[in-house]
Amino acid sequence: MAIKTLDEFLATIPNDDNRARMVEVLDWVAQHYPELDLRIAWNQPMFTHPGTYIIGFSASSKHMAMAPERATMIRFEPVLRERGTDFGKMFARQPWNKPFDYELLDAFIQHQVEEKQDVTSFWRPKEHELAAAEAIASGAQPPAVRECTEDDEEWLRTTVLSALEHYLAHPESAHTLEEFDALIKQTVHDYEEHPDDVYTLDEVKAELGLD
Repeated sequence: MAIKTLDEFLATIPNDDNRARMVEVLDWVAQHYPELDLRIAWNQPMFTHPGTYIIGFSASSKHMAMAPERATMIRFEPVLRERGTDFGKMFARQPWNKPFDYELLDAFIQHQVEEKQDVTSFWRPKEHELAAAEAIASGAQPPAVRECTEDDEEWLRTTVLSALEHYLAHPESAHTLEEFDALIKQTVHDYEEHPDDVYTLDEVKAELGLD
């Protein structure tokens, strides 16, 4: 059966902790990149900008995978080897029993967005893969991976994770995950547009419909 909604996708992940990890990662992307759109296609969640593919996610029994495009995987191969990341031609594996590499995810998304500024098609053209291979062969520096700051971790701990915990504990009293995702994006967008109007944690929770 074709998966059409985020809830249907999450239902395919039987382990509660693994499912919560997937939700956490998707909302991290929504929080840090509110300009991206979450959609379900090919039975998995992915983010587009706007209408062009940026990154997708899938799940198996032992790991989740984040998949930028082949050209990005080629450019990041030295980085992946240096970080000890398990990867294939199209995706990087993230074992459920190890901390998720948000820094690598952030670098993947930034690179995809930058490389696709002038791309109107859903997928990057084949020429991008050839250019990436040539860059590696010529010894060009791979894309940088920015270390997460304490501010990133504090936001995730105090706001997003607390909201997710509430949703997972009381799904019947909260919004659907799609609505929750939209509210997270709007809250972050409002903050970025008006940084002087700082929300307290209680105000953020109220905005998200939490107790």
